[in-house]
Amino acid sequence: MNNTDSTKFNGLLNRICTAFISNRLQVFTEEEEEKLSSSLAITQDQTKLLIKTVIHIIQQAAHGMVRPALLKDHLLAAGISQDKVDIFIEQWSTNAKAIVDTLRQQCLSEKQLEDVAWDLHLKSASSTLARQAQPIGHLQLTLGNGTSKGSSTSEKVLMQFNHEQLYAFYDQLEQIQSHLDSLR
Repeated sequence: MNNTDSTKFNGLLNRICTAFISNRLQVFTEEEEEKLSSSLAITQDQTKLLIKTVIHIIQQAAHGMVRPALLKDHLLAAGISQDKVDIFIEQWSTNAKAIVDTLRQQCLSEKQLEDVAWDLHLKSASSTLARQAQPIGHLQLTLGNGTSKGSSTSEKVLMQFNHEQLYAFYDQLEQIQSHLDSLR
C-alpha cells in the first residue's frame, strides 16, 4: 500500500467507496484487476490483497463508526505512510455517512424469517395412558432469501419442543429482545 502511487491509490480508494455506497459486491472485474495490477506495477495477488485490505479497513471503520481523527491514528499506528493516511481520511470524511447508511440497510444474514407456524401435539405411550401424555410443540419457521415472500427459495425449518425446551427457547428470545431494546 505504501509503495503505490498516491494518485492511483486515491482513485482505487474512491472506486471502493463508490462500490460500498452503490452496494456492489464486486468492486473490479477480472479484466479491471489485471489493468490495475499493471498500472500499479504489482502482481495480481498483490492487487487482490490491496483491494481486500482497503475494503476491510473501510468495513471496520464503518461498523465502528470511527471518526476521521481516530482512523488516522489507527492507520498511522499500523504503519501506513502519511500520504496514504491523508488519502484515506479525505475519502472517509467525504464518504463515511453514505457508506454507513448503506451498510445499515444491509442484512447480516442471507436468510430472513418470512413466516412462523406452530401447533401442539400430545405424545403418549399408549391410549390407556392418556393422562401421562406429554405436550409437544412444533414450531415451523419459513426462511427466505429476503427478496419476496413465498418465493421458491424458501426453506422450512421444523423444530420440536417439550415444555422445558420451549421455555428455555422463550427465555433466550426474551434475552435477545432485551438486548435489542437496550440498543435503541
